[in-house]
Amino acid sequence: MRLKPALLIVTCFLLYGSLLSAQQKRYVIDSTLEIPLKDGTVLSCMLLYQEGAKLPLPVVLRANCYPSKYDTLRAQYVADSGYAGVFVYNRGKSRSSGSFYPMENDAADNYAAIDWISKQSWCNGKIAMYGGSYLGFAQWATVKKIHPALKTIVPQVAVGPGIDYPNPGGIFLTYMLQWLKYVRNNHYLDDATFLDEKKWKQLNTDYLLRGMPFSELDNLEGSGMDTIFQRWIQHPGNDEYWQQMTPTQEEFSRINIPILTTTGYFDDDQRGAIYYYNMHNKYGPAAGVKEHYLFIGPFDHAGGQGGKRRNPIPPYEIDTVAMVDQKQLVLDWFNYTLKDGPKPAFLQDRISVFAMGENKWHYFPSLEKMNRDTLTYYLPSRQEEAMSIRKRGGKKPLVLSFDAADTVDDTLIIYDGTSSLVSEAVFKKKYLLTLTTPPLDHDMILNGSITADLWLSSGTPDADLMFSWWEVDSEGKRWPLANTAQRLSLSIDKAKPVFWKENETRHISLENPAWMCKQLKKGSRIVMTISPAANLYWQKNYGAAKDVSQQTLLDALMHEIHFYPESHISIPVM
Repeated sequence: MRLKPALLIVTCFLLYGSLLSAQQKRYVIDSTLEIPLKDGTVLSCMLLYQEGAKLPLPVVLRANCYPSKYDTLRAQYVADSGYAGVFVYNRGKSRSSGSFYPMENDAADNYAAIDWISKQSWCNGKIAMYGGSYLGFAQWATVKKIHPALKTIVPQVAVGPGIDYPNPGGIFLTYMLQWLKYVRNNHYLDDATFLDEKKWKQLNTDYLLRGMPFSELDNLEGSGMDTIFQRWIQHPGNDEYWQQMTPTQEEFSRINIPILTTTGYFDDDQRGAIYYYNMHNKYGPAAGVKEHYLFIGPFDHAGGQGGKRRNPIPPYEIDTVAMVDQKQLVLDWFNYTLKDGPKPAFLQDRISVFAMGENKWHYFPSLEKMNRDTLTYYLPSRQEEAMSIRKRGGKKPLVLSFDAADTVDDTLIIYDGTSSLVSEAVFKKKYLLTLTTPPLDHDMILNGSITADLWLSSGTPDADLMFSWWEVDSEGKRWPLANTAQRLSLSIDKAKPVFWKENETRHISLENPAWMCKQLKKGSRIVMTISPAANLYWQKNYGAAKDVSQQTLLDALMHEIHFYPESHISIPVM
């Protein structure tokens, strides 16, 4: 979901390669189509296909909240391969009537749009959907109830409401207000407001250093109360409000169409994409699961949806072997699912994953058959000691202490805004535990999410903690592997806050760090950091037993978090 300026510009050139050829072709374009909904709302629709095409055609649909002058070019991309390219715009976007309430109407509206499209003379009754970020989410919303005409979806870097946006780990992102202004200030996109990075950095700084409640961020911005912002902050956990936006377990059990999921190691919506993939694999019908393919590699949010592949993604140089033509892969997928063509040759098995360092694609039939081993390291009692493959004796805890009133770490910029990677600025934190494994005795390939099982107690009712993992090679260079953050009050019950009793030991699992596939070199050490989740882009939790969005500096508590000997991390090895 995070469209930083560099990525926003990239989207303008997603299909640039087809521009020159498109200039020499002629198309039938109708931008005046309207889709009536039962409640009287009308959705605007654009249709494009090659002049002279034999109608009816299979349709490739983008349900879109980001209207752009480049939409015609994107429609030409599929029209050039023998499809009708169709764009349908959310309520309140482009010429659509009504107001845009993000993620609230997509399921029902997209079903109605598909039903209308399927009955048009230019549609042969076969419809596919594709697109990334919000458009990836929109596809998963659509399959809550599958229309018979919908034959496949290609959700790319799909947002997971309540999972990775706007509240990953139960912690709201200050970015959410910036995005809401971008998509809701008018019927198109408010680029000027969105791209004013100086404004947003200053706003976040003011909020944090003045110790204001998060609920006042919209007023502090200057435009007055934002209805959706205020609605969202009423739901910090992954509760029914977010859950109803995407398929339930029962609805996943009925998803039996082919699916191609794409994402990247550096995509900040990776966890949404993988959530859908995991849920469908767990609850979906066997025939549907068999036809659900996953493509994941060293890509950021733009690259994971077929945009310009950024290289390097600091500190990583991406090998050219990873640069599969994803736009062609998607066209080959449509040929497979809409025209009974061959399965794309690249998809040699259900999971395609690229190992950085080894610089090789690997293919697996299932998640269960990807890896051969799991390394387990137990946390020490002092950060001066190494993590160990054996649980240490005794009961002495590892201790993280910090003062929530201290703002020294609050305005750290630990993300550069162009990928999900955390920067080395995390090591500048005042309040920080740095834990290290012994050197690895041989090369190995990390493949999947590093996870943690932690037994801990807290002297305060709540806290937001951040964890990061790094490979530090034999020359001392740090390579970021993954990071995650978790609100303690939403670590037991993900849907509603449960405040911690003082010094009561609880077990929590961190299962949602990013998937990484990278060769770890002999002699390297794995480094883990634990710190308060303090930085410029996240909501501040002062630790009180009350709604975090209402807390101020006056609620700030001294924190002491104890991590007990059972606590360990698990590293999946290919």
